[in-house]
Amino acid sequence: MTTKAVIDRIEGEASLYFETRKERVVWASIAFPHFRGMEGMLEGRPASDALVLTPRVCGICGHAHLTAAVRALESAMADAGRLVAVSEKAERIRELTLILEIVQNHFKWFYLVIRPELAKLRREGGTGQTPLKGAFAAQTASKAIALFAGQWPHASYMLPGGVTCEPTHLERVRAEGFIDELIRFFETQTAGASLDEVLSFSTCRDFNALDSDLGAVERDLIDSGMQRKGFAHDRFVVMGEHGFTRPSKLIQTRRRQVRPQHVATEEAFCPDERSYARNVRYNGSFYEVGPLARAMASEVPLVRNMHRRFKDSAYTRVMARLHEIALLLARAKEIVASLPLSEPSFREPAGPEAFSGTGTGVVEAPRGVLMHRIVVEKGRIRTYEIVTPTQWNLGSSVKTDPAPAQQAMIGSDSVAEAAFVFRSFDVCSVCTTH
Repeated sequence: MTTKAVIDRIEGEASLYFETRKERVVWASIAFPHFRGMEGMLEGRPASDALVLTPRVCGICGHAHLTAAVRALESAMADAGRLVAVSEKAERIRELTLILEIVQNHFKWFYLVIRPELAKLRREGGTGQTPLKGAFAAQTASKAIALFAGQWPHASYMLPGGVTCEPTHLERVRAEGFIDELIRFFETQTAGASLDEVLSFSTCRDFNALDSDLGAVERDLIDSGMQRKGFAHDRFVVMGEHGFTRPSKLIQTRRRQVRPQHVATEEAFCPDERSYARNVRYNGSFYEVGPLARAMASEVPLVRNMHRRFKDSAYTRVMARLHEIALLLARAKEIVASLPLSEPSFREPAGPEAFSGTGTGVVEAPRGVLMHRIVVEKGRIRTYEIVTPTQWNLGSSVKTDPAPAQQAMIGSDSVAEAAFVFRSFDVCSVCTTH
């Protein structure tokens, strides 16, 4: 029997086609039916237009796209022989706003998607003020971003050579205040424990004493059997250069070097509906990206313990992402406290504007590896390619070679359970179809 499910509340829509036997899911294909075409819009434009258009790819992770675009342009300039020197101050500000965007995305995903969908799966009642909690946390993070970026979403404050803001001690103090407010919210509303306590967790059992949203979701995941469901390929990739993780390719726990040139895309396969998405492979194989991959690459003790017990299950995937909120809040506080305000925010790149070169920009977006590839000829964009985390995780391939989410949904006891596993990857449709 084939069943179609339309998944919404994911920044767009996705169509899932399930093959079931006695309600058990034996196969699933995925279609992203809405085409947006941002790559084509960029062709022929001045190279700097990428800084204005790409942040509008997505209303959730525009900063990640801006960072990838800046890195791609700086890479192309270096390829053309133009000198680009970015100060430590500018690099830290870029990382800070990216981290805050990831944090607000994680909070919204937890409170607006995971908690309600888990309650629905368990056939429980409403989740009360849960959506408002997600909105409050996201709004607080966005206020901190705006101190440096001027707005959120769709800011264009980064450019090759640095950033356009010139923060003072006042902006530093205000940013510290917003980050402290986020930490208090996480401690009192989400975790039910101090940030330091959560960061000290080293085993799944440490969640048992939590009387909080985090503790409730952890118990509900276990009660729903998600520690035995949602297994993908147990292969992970991290590619962005950041202070909160390290680039790696992992097969289970065996870590290897990773190189962007080994990333390739292909047409997705969905026999039931036209899909405008592309699959992504690394060296010919499917890999999972995102917070679980980042934690495995960084050897976070708690996540390693989860993985040792439950491998790459839906439980591990969800809990690794929630734990990353604590890691990133601590990192954001550290960056603001040590921000070298006396350094220049921007250094003009040397050389002509009408340059020709090829560049790649890679960052860790909220959902995982985001890559922008650009070819510039005489200052104008000849080709532009956007490779998004959803393409990595939620490709649609053939039965003999399933993509990560397809593999994870196989074996679910119902379509509803498979849809929850699907959401554990945090889907973004609008990022995917270009």
